[in-house]
Amino acid sequence: MRVRPEIFFALELPYRERLVLERTIYEGSSGPRVAIASGIHGDELEGLYVCHRLAAWLEQLGKERPDALLGQVELYPTLNPLGLDTLRRSVPIYDVDLNRNFPGHAEGLLPQRVADAVMRALRGASLVIDIHASNIYLREIPQVRIAEEFADTLVPLARDMNLDLIWVHGAATVLENTVAHSLNASGVPCLVVEMGVGMRVTPAFADQVVIGILHAWQALGVLADDLEIEPATHAPLIAHDGNVHYLNAEVSGLFVPSAAHWMAVGQGQLLGRIVSPLRGEVLAEVRSPVEGVLFTLREYPLVYEGSLLARIMEMQR
Repeated sequence: MRVRPEIFFALELPYRERLVLERTIYEGSSGPRVAIASGIHGDELEGLYVCHRLAAWLEQLGKERPDALLGQVELYPTLNPLGLDTLRRSVPIYDVDLNRNFPGHAEGLLPQRVADAVMRALRGASLVIDIHASNIYLREIPQVRIAEEFADTLVPLARDMNLDLIWVHGAATVLENTVAHSLNASGVPCLVVEMGVGMRVTPAFADQVVIGILHAWQALGVLADDLEIEPATHAPLIAHDGNVHYLNAEVSGLFVPSAAHWMAVGQGQLLGRIVSPLRGEVLAEVRSPVEGVLFTLREYPLVYEGSLLARIMEMQR
Protein backbone atom coordinates (compact mmCIF):
# COMPACT_ATOMS: atom_id res chain seq x y z
CA MET A 1 0.00 0.00 0.00
CA ARG A 2 1.23 3.46 -0.89
CA VAL A 3 -0.03 6.57 0.94
CA ARG A 4 0.20 9.83 -0.92
CA PRO A 5 -1.04 13.27 0.26
CA GLU A 6 -1.79 15.62 -2.60
CA ILE A 7 -2.92 19.17 -3.26
CA PHE A 8 -5.35 18.91 -6.17
CA PHE A 9 -6.33 22.58 -6.37
CA ALA A 10 -4.77 25.85 -5.18
CA LEU A 11 -5.71 29.46 -5.73
CA GLU A 12 -4.00 32.65 -4.64
CA LEU A 13 -6.22 34.89 -2.50
CA PRO A 14 -5.94 38.54 -1.44
CA TYR A 15 -3.71 39.49 1.49
CA ARG A 16 -1.06 36.88 0.64
CA GLU A 17 -3.35 33.97 1.49
CA ARG A 18 -3.82 30.78 -0.50
CA LEU A 19 -6.80 28.47 -0.89
CA VAL A 20 -5.69 24.83 -0.92
CA LEU A 21 -7.78 21.70 -1.47
CA GLU A 22 -6.11 18.49 -0.31
CA ARG A 23 -6.74 14.78 -0.53
CA THR A 24 -5.03 11.66 0.79
CA ILE A 25 -4.66 8.78 -1.63
CA TYR A 26 -4.25 5.17 -0.49
CA GLU A 27 -3.07 3.10 -3.44
CA GLY A 28 -3.43 -0.67 -3.62
CA SER A 29 -3.01 -2.78 -6.72
CA SER A 30 -5.38 -2.63 -9.67
CA GLY A 31 -8.86 -2.60 -8.08
CA PRO A 32 -11.58 0.06 -8.35
CA ARG A 33 -11.11 3.65 -7.24
CA VAL A 34 -13.42 5.07 -4.54
CA ALA A 35 -13.63 8.39 -2.73
CA ILE A 36 -15.06 9.99 0.39
CA ALA A 37 -15.98 13.68 0.13
CA SER A 38 -16.97 15.88 3.06
CA GLY A 39 -16.87 19.42 4.37
CA ILE A 40 -18.69 20.94 1.41
CA HIS A 41 -20.56 22.97 4.03
CA GLY A 42 -18.32 24.66 6.57
CA ASP A 43 -20.65 24.01 9.51
CA GLU A 44 -20.83 20.24 8.93
CA LEU A 45 -18.13 18.36 10.83
CA GLU A 46 -19.43 14.78 10.94
CA GLY A 47 -17.74 13.89 7.63
CA LEU A 48 -14.37 15.16 8.82
CA TYR A 49 -14.48 12.69 11.68
CA VAL A 50 -15.48 9.88 9.33
CA CYS A 51 -12.44 10.70 7.20
CA HIS A 52 -10.27 10.56 10.32
CA ARG A 53 -11.68 7.16 11.29
CA LEU A 54 -11.17 5.78 7.79
CA ALA A 55 -7.63 7.15 7.61
CA ALA A 56 -6.79 5.52 10.95
CA TRP A 57 -8.28 2.22 9.75
CA LEU A 58 -6.34 2.35 6.48
CA GLU A 59 -3.10 3.19 8.29
CA GLN A 60 -3.59 0.15 10.52
CA LEU A 61 -4.41 -1.98 7.47
CA GLY A 62 -1.15 -0.84 5.90
CA LYS A 63 0.74 -2.19 8.89
CA GLU A 64 -1.10 -5.47 9.24
CA ARG A 65 -2.33 -6.43 5.75
CA PRO A 66 -1.23 -3.99 3.05
CA ASP A 67 -2.09 -6.58 0.36
CA ALA A 68 -5.77 -6.40 1.37
CA LEU A 69 -6.19 -3.00 -0.29
CA LEU A 70 -6.84 -3.98 -3.89
CA GLY A 71 -8.08 -0.66 -5.20
CA GLN A 72 -7.50 3.02 -4.53
CA VAL A 73 -9.13 5.06 -1.76
CA GLU A 74 -9.19 8.86 -1.79
CA LEU A 75 -10.23 10.98 1.19
CA TYR A 76 -11.37 14.58 0.61
CA PRO A 77 -12.08 15.85 4.15
CA THR A 78 -12.71 19.52 3.42
CA LEU A 79 -14.05 20.74 0.10
CA ASN A 80 -14.94 24.16 1.53
CA PRO A 81 -11.95 25.16 3.70
CA LEU A 82 -12.93 28.84 3.79
CA GLY A 83 -16.33 27.89 5.17
CA LEU A 84 -14.73 25.57 7.69
CA ASP A 85 -12.30 28.25 8.86
CA THR A 86 -15.20 30.63 9.53
CA LEU A 87 -17.72 27.93 10.58
CA ARG A 88 -20.08 29.06 7.86
CA ARG A 89 -22.26 26.85 5.70
CA SER A 90 -21.63 28.97 2.62
CA VAL A 91 -18.45 30.15 0.91
CA PRO A 92 -17.38 33.37 2.70
CA ILE A 93 -17.39 36.67 0.80
CA TYR A 94 -19.43 35.11 -2.03
CA ASP A 95 -22.10 33.98 0.45
CA VAL A 96 -23.23 31.14 -1.81
CA ASP A 97 -23.72 27.44 -1.16
CA LEU A 98 -20.83 25.59 -2.79
CA ASN A 99 -23.17 22.64 -3.26
CA ARG A 100 -25.29 24.71 -5.62
CA ASN A 101 -22.41 25.55 -7.96
CA PHE A 102 -21.70 22.21 -9.62
CA PRO A 103 -20.45 21.12 -12.09
CA GLY A 104 -18.60 24.43 -11.91
CA HIS A 105 -16.43 26.31 -14.38
CA ALA A 106 -12.64 26.51 -14.55
CA GLU A 107 -12.75 30.22 -15.46
CA GLY A 108 -15.63 31.20 -13.18
CA LEU A 109 -15.80 32.76 -9.73
CA LEU A 110 -14.08 31.03 -6.82
CA PRO A 111 -17.00 28.69 -5.90
CA GLN A 112 -17.33 27.62 -9.53
CA ARG A 113 -13.58 27.00 -9.81
CA VAL A 114 -13.62 24.87 -6.67
CA ALA A 115 -16.60 22.89 -7.99
CA ASP A 116 -14.86 22.33 -11.32
CA ALA A 117 -11.68 21.14 -9.56
CA VAL A 118 -13.69 18.70 -7.42
CA MET A 119 -15.47 17.29 -10.47
CA ARG A 120 -12.17 16.81 -12.27
CA ALA A 121 -10.60 15.12 -9.25
CA LEU A 122 -13.49 12.67 -8.81
CA ARG A 123 -13.89 11.83 -12.49
CA GLY A 124 -13.72 8.09 -13.17
CA ALA A 125 -14.35 6.91 -9.58
CA SER A 126 -16.38 3.72 -9.11
CA LEU A 127 -18.14 5.17 -6.06
CA VAL A 128 -18.14 8.53 -4.30
CA ILE A 129 -19.74 8.93 -0.87
CA ASP A 130 -20.62 12.56 -0.12
CA ILE A 131 -21.01 12.93 3.66
CA HIS A 132 -23.11 15.67 5.22
CA ALA A 133 -24.37 16.58 8.66
CA SER A 134 -27.66 18.28 9.24
CA ASN A 135 -27.76 21.98 10.12
CA ILE A 136 -27.55 23.26 13.69
CA TYR A 137 -31.34 23.01 14.09
CA LEU A 138 -32.04 19.34 13.34
CA ARG A 139 -30.49 15.98 14.20
CA GLU A 140 -30.67 13.20 11.62
CA ILE A 141 -30.14 9.46 12.02
CA PRO A 142 -27.58 8.00 9.58
CA GLN A 143 -29.29 7.84 6.22
CA VAL A 144 -28.63 8.04 2.51
CA ARG A 145 -30.65 10.32 0.24
CA ILE A 146 -31.13 9.32 -3.37
CA ALA A 147 -32.85 11.13 -6.22
CA GLU A 148 -35.51 9.02 -7.94
CA GLU A 149 -33.81 9.20 -11.33
CA PHE A 150 -30.72 7.42 -9.97
CA ALA A 151 -32.50 5.01 -7.61
CA ASP A 152 -32.06 1.88 -9.74
CA THR A 153 -28.28 2.27 -9.63
CA LEU A 154 -27.81 3.66 -6.13
CA VAL A 155 -30.31 1.82 -3.91
CA PRO A 156 -28.51 -1.55 -4.31
CA LEU A 157 -25.23 0.14 -3.36
CA ALA A 158 -26.84 1.73 -0.29
CA ARG A 159 -28.61 -1.34 1.11
CA ASP A 160 -25.51 -2.85 2.70
CA MET A 161 -24.07 0.40 4.05
CA ASN A 162 -25.20 -0.14 7.66
CA LEU A 163 -27.56 2.86 7.56
CA ASP A 164 -30.91 3.32 9.27
CA LEU A 165 -32.77 4.79 6.32
CA ILE A 166 -32.70 5.10 2.54
CA TRP A 167 -34.73 8.12 1.47
CA VAL A 168 -35.64 8.12 -2.22
CA HIS A 169 -36.90 11.59 -3.02
CA GLY A 170 -38.30 13.34 -6.05
CA ALA A 171 -35.90 15.41 -8.12
CA ALA A 172 -35.91 19.16 -7.50
CA THR A 173 -34.38 21.73 -9.79
CA VAL A 174 -31.95 22.89 -7.11
CA LEU A 175 -30.48 19.36 -6.84
CA GLU A 176 -29.15 19.60 -10.37
CA ASN A 177 -26.36 21.87 -9.10
CA THR A 178 -25.16 19.59 -6.30
CA VAL A 179 -21.99 17.52 -6.48
CA ALA A 180 -24.01 14.31 -6.12
CA HIS A 181 -26.38 15.07 -9.00
CA SER A 182 -23.54 16.28 -11.21
CA LEU A 183 -21.47 13.16 -10.54
CA ASN A 184 -24.38 10.77 -11.04
CA ALA A 185 -25.40 12.55 -14.24
CA SER A 186 -21.83 12.14 -15.52
CA GLY A 187 -21.80 8.40 -14.80
CA VAL A 188 -19.97 8.46 -11.44
CA PRO A 189 -22.14 6.79 -8.75
CA CYS A 190 -22.46 9.11 -5.74
CA LEU A 191 -24.31 8.43 -2.50
CA VAL A 192 -25.29 11.31 -0.21
CA VAL A 193 -25.01 10.29 3.44
CA GLU A 194 -26.52 12.58 6.06
CA MET A 195 -26.27 12.18 9.82
CA GLY A 196 -25.98 14.02 13.10
CA VAL A 197 -26.24 17.74 13.60
CA GLY A 198 -24.35 20.81 12.42
CA MET A 199 -21.25 22.04 14.28
CA ARG A 200 -21.01 18.76 16.20
CA VAL A 201 -19.45 15.31 15.93
CA THR A 202 -21.45 12.18 16.82
CA PRO A 203 -18.87 9.38 17.24
CA ALA A 204 -21.45 6.57 17.39
CA PHE A 205 -22.96 7.65 14.05
CA ALA A 206 -19.51 7.97 12.48
CA ASP A 207 -18.51 4.48 13.60
CA GLN A 208 -21.75 3.07 12.19
CA VAL A 209 -21.15 4.74 8.83
CA VAL A 210 -17.49 3.67 8.70
CA ILE A 211 -18.52 0.02 9.01
CA GLY A 212 -21.00 0.50 6.17
CA ILE A 213 -18.40 2.17 3.96
CA LEU A 214 -15.95 -0.68 4.48
CA HIS A 215 -18.63 -3.22 3.50
CA ALA A 216 -19.43 -1.18 0.38
CA TRP A 217 -15.76 -1.07 -0.57
CA GLN A 218 -15.40 -4.80 -0.06
CA ALA A 219 -18.45 -5.49 -2.25
CA LEU A 220 -16.89 -3.37 -4.99
CA GLY A 221 -13.59 -5.22 -4.83
CA VAL A 222 -11.59 -2.39 -3.25
CA LEU A 223 -10.87 -4.59 -0.24
CA ALA A 224 -9.99 -8.28 -0.30
CA ASP A 225 -12.89 -10.72 0.18
CA ASP A 226 -11.14 -12.52 3.02
CA LEU A 227 -10.55 -9.33 5.03
CA GLU A 228 -12.59 -9.46 8.23
CA ILE A 229 -14.75 -6.38 8.75
CA GLU A 230 -16.94 -5.73 11.75
CA PRO A 231 -20.46 -7.00 10.97
CA ALA A 232 -23.15 -4.54 9.95
CA THR A 233 -25.69 -3.82 12.69
CA HIS A 234 -28.36 -1.86 10.81
CA ALA A 235 -30.70 -2.68 7.92
CA PRO A 236 -32.25 0.40 6.30
CA LEU A 237 -35.91 1.25 6.01
CA ILE A 238 -37.00 2.69 2.66
CA ALA A 239 -38.61 6.12 2.73
CA HIS A 240 -40.07 8.07 -0.17
CA ASP A 241 -42.03 11.26 -0.67
CA GLY A 242 -45.31 9.42 -0.11
CA ASN A 243 -44.56 8.06 3.38
CA VAL A 244 -42.54 10.90 4.94
CA HIS A 245 -44.49 13.37 7.08
CA TYR A 246 -43.18 16.81 8.07
CA LEU A 247 -44.17 18.36 11.40
CA ASN A 248 -43.93 22.15 11.56
CA ALA A 249 -44.44 24.52 14.48
CA GLU A 250 -47.90 26.05 14.70
CA VAL A 251 -46.68 28.86 16.98
CA SER A 252 -43.42 30.47 18.08
CA GLY A 253 -41.78 29.52 21.37
CA LEU A 254 -39.45 26.91 22.92
CA PHE A 255 -39.80 23.34 21.65
CA VAL A 256 -39.28 20.74 24.38
CA PRO A 257 -39.30 17.20 22.95
CA SER A 258 -40.76 14.29 24.89
CA ALA A 259 -39.98 11.56 22.35
CA ALA A 260 -36.60 10.04 21.63
CA HIS A 261 -34.89 10.21 18.29
CA TRP A 262 -35.34 7.16 16.04
CA MET A 263 -38.16 5.62 18.04
CA ALA A 264 -41.41 4.06 16.92
CA VAL A 265 -44.34 6.38 17.57
CA GLY A 266 -48.08 5.79 17.50
CA GLN A 267 -50.69 7.92 15.83
CA GLY A 268 -51.56 10.79 18.14
CA GLN A 269 -48.56 10.19 20.40
CA LEU A 270 -47.13 13.28 22.09
CA LEU A 271 -43.75 14.19 20.61
CA GLY A 272 -43.16 17.45 22.45
CA ARG A 273 -44.56 20.77 23.51
CA ILE A 274 -44.00 24.35 22.48
CA VAL A 275 -43.92 26.47 25.61
CA SER A 276 -43.82 30.17 26.34
CA PRO A 277 -40.57 31.57 27.78
CA LEU A 278 -42.58 34.54 29.12
CA ARG A 279 -45.39 32.71 30.92
CA GLY A 280 -45.92 29.28 32.39
CA GLU A 281 -48.15 28.04 29.61
CA VAL A 282 -48.02 25.41 26.91
CA LEU A 283 -48.62 27.10 23.57
CA ALA A 284 -49.01 23.92 21.52
CA GLU A 285 -48.68 20.16 21.72
CA VAL A 286 -46.91 18.35 18.91
CA ARG A 287 -48.39 14.93 18.15
CA SER A 288 -47.63 12.33 15.53
CA PRO A 289 -50.17 12.31 12.69
CA VAL A 290 -49.36 8.67 11.87
CA GLU A 291 -47.85 5.48 13.22
CA GLY A 292 -44.23 5.45 12.19
CA VAL A 293 -40.58 6.10 13.01
CA LEU A 294 -39.21 9.45 14.14
CA PHE A 295 -36.03 9.95 12.10
CA THR A 296 -35.55 13.73 12.25
CA LEU A 297 -35.89 15.70 15.48
CA ARG A 298 -35.45 19.36 16.34
CA GLU A 299 -32.14 19.99 18.12
CA TYR A 300 -32.29 23.77 18.54
CA PRO A 301 -35.21 24.59 20.85
CA LEU A 302 -36.14 28.12 19.77
CA VAL A 303 -38.78 27.86 17.05
CA TYR A 304 -40.96 30.18 15.03
CA GLU A 305 -44.24 29.47 13.32
CA GLY A 306 -43.47 27.14 10.43
CA SER A 307 -40.13 25.85 11.80
CA LEU A 308 -39.48 22.17 11.07
CA LEU A 309 -39.74 20.11 14.26
CA ALA A 310 -39.60 16.51 13.08
CA ARG A 311 -39.93 14.07 10.21
CA ILE A 312 -41.72 10.76 10.57
CA MET A 313 -41.66 7.83 8.19
CA GLU A 314 -45.08 6.22 8.18
CA MET A 315 -45.04 2.45 8.70
CA GLN A 316 -47.53 0.47 6.65
CA ARG A 317 -49.35 -2.36 8.42
